[in-house]
Amino acid sequence: MLADAGALTAQLARELLAEGLGLKDATPLNVLFDGCTPVFVDALSVEPRDPGDAVWFAYGQFVRTFVLPLLASKYLGWSLRRTFTGARDGLEPEMLYPRLSRIDRLRAPVFAMVTGPVLLSRRLKSPAPSGTGFARMAPERAKFSVERLLNHAARSVERARGSASDSRWTSYRDSSVHPPEYHEKRRLIVEEMMREHHPARVLDIGTNDGTFALVAAAMGAAVVAIDRDEAVVERAYRRIKTENANILPLVVDLLDPTPTAGWRNEERQSFLQRATNGFDAVLCLAVLHHLVAGDWIPLEAAFDLVAELTRDLLVIEFIPADDPHCAGLLRGRQLTADRWSVDALLGVAHREFDLVARQVVSPSGREVFVLRRRSPVGAG
Repeated sequence: MLADAGALTAQLARELLAEGLGLKDATPLNVLFDGCTPVFVDALSVEPRDPGDAVWFAYGQFVRTFVLPLLASKYLGWSLRRTFTGARDGLEPEMLYPRLSRIDRLRAPVFAMVTGPVLLSRRLKSPAPSGTGFARMAPERAKFSVERLLNHAARSVERARGSASDSRWTSYRDSSVHPPEYHEKRRLIVEEMMREHHPARVLDIGTNDGTFALVAAAMGAAVVAIDRDEAVVERAYRRIKTENANILPLVVDLLDPTPTAGWRNEERQSFLQRATNGFDAVLCLAVLHHLVAGDWIPLEAAFDLVAELTRDLLVIEFIPADDPHCAGLLRGRQLTADRWSVDALLGVAHREFDLVARQVVSPSGREVFVLRRRSPVGAG
């Protein structure tokens, strides 16, 4: 997604150049996504360009916020989520250079964006240049110079683009982990819920490869699909993009959701601020036990978190404590029945929700419940 946003930014800058205009800002914060389609939203970044300017003054920002984070992810395995949480203005070449292997330092995109600037700065005994200096030329020569720089920026993003990586969760749907009938039963439950209730906006928590999000989108919903694992979100994005579905995939960890950020912590709202009561239906399949058994969050608190995101429907899965996957999360700890059981879950849910449907979906006793608010938020 970051690479696609960078490609869009470079393309827009080239098209503006042909119209005598320039792009003064080049940051991922200026790009939002409509499903998997990047959309540039900062119209105020577009301004008339001095025909004699031979540089693109946003180039340094483009490198710091698009190219270097992509290179750090590709060659160092740095989390993009952590990069932008801790460095809103991106990365500097000096941050990457000492951590790269000698071979990686010589690779084409790395040498141009990291190694060269760092070595030059050492020779000049000044910080590595992350942008370009001021220069003026005759209009045609200046335009040609800027065009070359923009083409270089576009190529750099493509060279920095990584391939889909693996994690422990990318094989979640393999038949060796769970039998196909388990996934099929859950898919049919989601399909039936969509057919009967027609929610317009759906949140899929723990989306993994996006299967359930795709079911909801195919039946007319606008879907946001979240997962804490960057590798599975990357794979889901590639799949969703190929199928041109109305789904926005995001890396979100419910245990540590995206916080407020920016000027006075008011420039950008947190994920929970944006998502609370933001959906007609929330899919929470094989997720709640991670919060309760893995992260040791009290059942009531974990349920309340996912419940506050839906205005109406909640599809939630219960996985017994003796299920191998749940037991593995416990790491020898014990869950008493009042902390984690079907009765405990339904008892918490009954405060605000009615049980619409329930179905056992695995031999280990996994169950899926379709719940509906007695008084949907915003109804009537």
